Amino acid sequence: MENTASLYQTIFSIQFNPLLYVILIKANKFYMQNKWFSLVFILVLSIPVFGQEKWPDSISTIQIDSIKISKNWRTKDKIIKSELGINPGMQVTKVSLYEGITKIWNMGNFSNVAYQLDTLPDKRILLKVEAKDAFTIMPNLSFSGNKEDFRFTAGVIDNNFLGRNLRIGLNANFGSNGTDFSASLTIPRQLLYKNMSLYGSVVYGRNQQYQYTEGEKISGVGYKKKQFSLGISNPWSQDFKYNFSPNLGISYFQHETDSTLIDADIPTVSQYTINYISVGVSESIGYIKRKRHQKNGYLVYGSIGWGIGLDSESPQYMTLGLSAGYHKLFNKTIQFSTHFSTGYTTSDIPSLLFYKGNSSVKGIINGEISGKAYYTTYTGLHFTYLNLDWFALEQSFFVNWGNGSDDYMDIYTTKPLATVGSGIRLMVPMIPWLGIRFYFTKTMDHDNWFTIDL
Repeated sequence: MENTASLYQTIFSIQFNPLLYVILIKANKFYMQNKWFSLVFILVLSIPVFGQEKWPDSISTIQIDSIKISKNWRTKDKIIKSELGINPGMQVTKVSLYEGITKIWNMGNFSNVAYQLDTLPDKRILLKVEAKDAFTIMPNLSFSGNKEDFRFTAGVIDNNFLGRNLRIGLNANFGSNGTDFSASLTIPRQLLYKNMSLYGSVVYGRNQQYQYTEGEKISGVGYKKKQFSLGISNPWSQDFKYNFSPNLGISYFQHETDSTLIDADIPTVSQYTINYISVGVSESIGYIKRKRHQKNGYLVYGSIGWGIGLDSESPQYMTLGLSAGYHKLFNKTIQFSTHFSTGYTTSDIPSLLFYKGNSSVKGIINGEISGKAYYTTYTGLHFTYLNLDWFALEQSFFVNWGNGSDDYMDIYTTKPLATVGSGIRLMVPMIPWLGIRFYFTKTMDHDNWFTIDL
């Protein structure tokens, strides 16, 4: 995976090639009359040169005598060392060091992670790890959608609360499909036993969902909702080696229908109030390495859930889900990505059906893919033209399609909704939440030609 995959990482530094410097000085005297040359001259001299201190070929393991963490102005050393998995006095290999650096990257809190091995005067080995903290306290102001299907979020998120990788969020969501308020907290594995983490959330709000046929609303359901959720990840899961270690989720939720939330001329269901305890088990195979916005690897994820009704209006049901994603980072610039997602529920209650929209297939309206069963697929090429600490630019070209129905086999035998398009993404890696994405799409039988994520 780019520099990470080489297993020979070191800290970036500005280095000058003396011969290149002399050549450029002489060239500068000749071309200085060109008003653009000064700018080009400065930019060339400022290009960082990546040096590598290779692991000695004759040595399979190295004893690390001491560790120094730098550039982590926010994250505690203890948290970084927990993911690194290396302590002073340990024998390490290329692979174990690479895996530790990869896990630090995957925390998602750093704009750069690199290492260097130094031999001290007394022959002891010092491992230097640079983990440059990004600014992860974020006012969560975002917009996603197009002229007919949109969502606006306002709130605050901290993905590294107190420098301990605690993740908290307070958000309000407003959009064409309702309004809700949520609070969440994630306690990371670095603070718990082995690889166990805990997640909790509270959601309160109201939703309106419509089903469509050929772009026209045919039915709708409006409801008030409240939900309390808790998730526990299995402590015996491993990052780079598979062992069966499913995760557990449990929640309580209530839906109470409100016909005033639906357009007056659209058929809706009779009044109902449902109350459930939902229990789910999920498992995944594979590992996706993340470096800033880029990804490399694969992940297959499956889940099964049961809805246990708490009253006569709440019949039991079961939900199945499966998703798979594959990302191949060929070099610093080109990434291939594809993913597939599908689900099925045995419930006939309208507010418990699947409703998929622009976030699943760009350019469609939420509810155009709906029913007891669905699938969505995405395949695209991503080109990162710039990837600096303070600015990154990515363009994507993709095809995106999916379908929904009450019969699972029908979703594969009937005509899907399909989109082709291109996206432009502008980012500030040092401030991960600061970015904007434009999608220009062509969806069959639609005139929605753009989507924006801010």
